[in-house]
Amino acid sequence: SPAGEAGRDLTADEAGPDIAAAEAFASALGELSTALEAVTRERDTYLDHLRRERAQFENYRKRSTRELTEASGRGAEALISQMLSVLDNFGYVLEAAKDHDDAVAKGVRMVHAELRDVLARAGLEDVPGVGAPFDPTWHDAVMQVEGETTQEGEPVVAQVLRNGYRFKGRVLRPASVAVTQ
Repeated sequence: SPAGEAGRDLTADEAGPDIAAAEAFASALGELSTALEAVTRERDTYLDHLRRERAQFENYRKRSTRELTEASGRGAEALISQMLSVLDNFGYVLEAAKDHDDAVAKGVRMVHAELRDVLARAGLEDVPGVGAPFDPTWHDAVMQVEGETTQEGEPVVAQVLRNGYRFKGRVLRPASVAVTQ
C-alpha cells in the first residue's frame, strides 16, 4: 500500500538513478581523497629528501671551499717560512753594501725591496722591533741590557738580533731580541 511504503527506506535501485549516482560519486570521491593523501605524503617525503640533500650539498660546498682556502694558506705559509733565510741573507748583503753606491748595491736594494713587497702582499709582517714592549708571543729574549722600561715596568725591546716575522697574524719566527731590565 502507498501509505505503508512512505515510512520505509528506499534502496538505491528503488530510489532511482540519482541516488545511485550520488553514492557511486561519494565512493569514488573517497577513493580519490585517499589516493590524494597518499600522493601528498609521498610528495612531502620527496620534498623533505630534496631539501636535506640540498642542505648537505651546500654544507659540502662550504666545507670544500674552506678546506681549499686553508690548504692554500698552509702552502703559502710553508713557502714563506722557507723564504725567511733568503730574506735574512739579503739583510746581510745590504748591511755589507750600505757604504757602496754602485750599480750592484742599488740592484741588491731594489731586489730586496721587491721581495719584501711581494711577501708583504702575501701576508708577511715584521714583528715589532726596537722600542716595542716585549711580548713573549712575538719575541725571544736572548739577553738583557740596561735601559728604559714601560710605564708598567715591563721590558722593552732594546735591540733586534734576528728579525721576527708573522704571516697573517701567526708567528712564523719570533724575533731574537735584547730587552731592557
